[in-house]
Amino acid sequence: MSRQYCTRCERPLVTCICKFVQTIDNHVQVWFLQHPKEQHHSKGSAKLAHLSLRNSRILIGEDFSDCDALNQAIQDDQVNVRLLYPSNDAELARPISDEQQAKLVIVILDATWKKAYKMLQLSKNLQALPTITLDAEIKSQYVIRKHHKVNDVSSLEACAHALIALEDNPTKYQGLLNAFTSFNQWQLELSGRHQQQK
Repeated sequence: MSRQYCTRCERPLVTCICKFVQTIDNHVQVWFLQHPKEQHHSKGSAKLAHLSLRNSRILIGEDFSDCDALNQAIQDDQVNVRLLYPSNDAELARPISDEQQAKLVIVILDATWKKAYKMLQLSKNLQALPTITLDAEIKSQYVIRKHHKVNDVSSLEACAHALIALEDNPTKYQGLLNAFTSFNQWQLELSGRHQQQK
């Protein structure tokens, strides 16, 4: 018997994540550039963030140099594209005006740090983008994947905290962070069940 999949989250029905999905009208657009190896990763968080945020999209790839959608946005004078990445010259994400929010697109590399760095090196168009970063004091709730740095956060957390800072509205995105905590706990329970069945 073939495995059945959810048509919304595209995961097997037994591990469907739609119960964690929030509905949030984010003013700042979010684009996830997802490494192919993250696309079907059961512990990945970008899909949950994308399904929850009305103004978001996911693009799959490793080298985005020739990505038409991204290049059109970068070249559009009415759009301000910024990469969320902790480069040496990155500006700390801070509150901006409603007019600025409406024009802003933040790009998030959804991959391990090693793969994200390679994506950045391959994607020449990303290298020219101004970068923003998050407060280093933010603590991650991402307990289901290994961390290499104290302040490592998931793609969902990076996205939520960036939007909180830029839109200056913690309450608006707290539901998404709460859902992510529940998602983590659920994944741990699934993992425990799997181990017991071995």
